[in-house]
Amino acid sequence: MKNLLLSTAIGDISGMTYEFSLRTKDYDAVNLLHPANTYTDDTVCTFACAEALLHGLNMAENLRRRCREDMGRGYGGRFWHWLIAPSLQPAYNSFGNGSGMRCSAAGFMSKREEECINLATQTAMPTHNHPEGIKGAVATALAIFYGMQGKDKAFIRQNVLEKYYPDWADLTYEEIKPDYYFDETCQKTIPAALICFLESKDYVDCIKLAIALGGDADTLAAIAGPMAYAFYREMPDELVQNAKAKLPKWMLEINDEMDAYVEANQRPKEKEAGIPTENSVHISTEDVADKIYNGIERTNFTPERITELREDEIFVFGSNLAGRHGGGAARIAHEKFGAIMGQGVGLQGQCYAIPTMQGGVVTIKPYVDEFIAFAKEHQEYFFYVTRIGCGIAGFRDRDIAPLFKKALSIDNICLPKSFVGVLNNR
Repeated sequence: MKNLLLSTAIGDISGMTYEFSLRTKDYDAVNLLHPANTYTDDTVCTFACAEALLHGLNMAENLRRRCREDMGRGYGGRFWHWLIAPSLQPAYNSFGNGSGMRCSAAGFMSKREEECINLATQTAMPTHNHPEGIKGAVATALAIFYGMQGKDKAFIRQNVLEKYYPDWADLTYEEIKPDYYFDETCQKTIPAALICFLESKDYVDCIKLAIALGGDADTLAAIAGPMAYAFYREMPDELVQNAKAKLPKWMLEINDEMDAYVEANQRPKEKEAGIPTENSVHISTEDVADKIYNGIERTNFTPERITELREDEIFVFGSNLAGRHGGGAARIAHEKFGAIMGQGVGLQGQCYAIPTMQGGVVTIKPYVDEFIAFAKEHQEYFFYVTRIGCGIAGFRDRDIAPLFKKALSIDNICLPKSFVGVLNNR
């Protein structure tokens, strides 16, 4: 597949004309090649987030930089104030639909569900860190991810629409359309876009259905568009060429980079059968057990995906001091291993929280030292340390791994392979 990110831009460009004065509920009146259409903030943010993920950049800094370079694109009020502040500002707890319209790269890039949730959360966190904002990004990205994985619409409906927006699960397009209105929240936009995709027959039909709802047309189409492309795998060339003619050079370069990344990293179909089920612990051939602790075989490195634990095993994850376990490993810790909402530090259930969102690496070190001391005192447990700080918090393995140097010699602490690699090369 080519032009993955353009599937978002095309939706944005096509819907732009119908966002305000020409808003319509007439499907047949929608012209996807309206001469006045162009890209909006939805596209700028999408490509900025994709660039950050591809290049390992700080998500907030890159989002702010790229948007400030292209200011006349219709940014929302709170986001505008975030942009024009003299320095990078904290997230402002938004649940606006902006988190859903900029996260498509996460769905296209990911090889596993957990990775998709993690990357989608990263794209939301600079501004849309409200639980509904994060949920909007995650639900959108997962619909794209599942389409890329070849899942059918029944699967996507059950695992995205019904799971994240159960109040919308039994609604049809024709039922929501008459009373649907302009709304910029995730709660009213993401499930509507999902319904447009689920009831569409191809990419163009999906885009037109989204625009003809008569709501936030460009954003609805920008969210539904990549879902449709991931599933149908076809877009009209005239729409692709129209988008390419209107986008700046840096976006076209990121578009090509994304295509190359996905092509290089897509797992062959015959390997998909090896993707772990919900009741399995993923252990790659590189993680074959050769360690015995408390009489039980353990892996050399923390498994890439953990979905269940033995009684003596503890899931160590990166958290925030407020204990909002909304995304990435923290969400898994809350949903599966007993992490407590409102508790950001220490042992809880079958997991252990290490805060990573409060500042630089220097602010994380005391909590890591505290964890290592705790593990040494509690030899009855075996601790699987995930790549804390290397997801939503935006750090890299080389930043965090040195904090765990003392853990290398502690038998009941298991580290990610990437951390061990950094430590062995120092």
